[in-house]
Amino acid sequence: MNSILLLVGAALTTSFFDSLNPSAIAQQMVLQAMVKKKKHTWFFILGISLANVLLGLAVYYGIAAFLSQVWAQAAVRYPTPVRILETGAGLACLLLGGRMLLRAHRSQPEETGEAKQPRYGLGPASLFLLGAAFCMVELTSALPYFGFLAFLSSYQLALPGVLAMILLYTLVYAAPLILLYFAYNRLRGTALIERLERVLGRVSAYILPAAVVLLGMLLGADGLSIL
Repeated sequence: MNSILLLVGAALTTSFFDSLNPSAIAQQMVLQAMVKKKKHTWFFILGISLANVLLGLAVYYGIAAFLSQVWAQAAVRYPTPVRILETGAGLACLLLGGRMLLRAHRSQPEETGEAKQPRYGLGPASLFLLGAAFCMVELTSALPYFGFLAFLSSYQLALPGVLAMILLYTLVYAAPLILLYFAYNRLRGTALIERLERVLGRVSAYILPAAVVLLGMLLGADGLSIL
């Protein structure tokens, strides 16, 4: 019993320190100011939370290391096809992102004209993917999470127990984002929030296209570095 309480205490402590993530809080503040329907911010929080759970399970059971090893072996055995595939995927993302940026630019209101409806706004799917992608990037430096997973592995729990502990960790990890959502809604209608929403609303259509272009640049650069 004491060992379980120790495990729960470790989950609460490490997740609390992990939740004090200024980049995640700042990103949600920006996104919440940009989205038209504020309740869609829940999809960003859900994306972060679900990715945190799935990636935690993958790391715990060695799936992430296995997939990384498979990709590395494939790159060694079949370097040309793998890199051509990676470069092609990067080029496709660049073309798609460039087209999306062009359409987003055309959808912006003219100085003397009426505003048009942005073609690429931040909808539920975009917010969910942004949350999941943000979690994947942040996981590389999530030392409290890795420390907790290492401590959890010493207990050799069955899958339900492991899942319960990771869910507890994720709940505390996402708590500041949930509190921020409600606090932001309480402040809606103030002059500061209204001005922030007007400014950020003009650039919201560029977020997803820019992310696609960035992904294409990363894939293309990695693929061309070996060819």
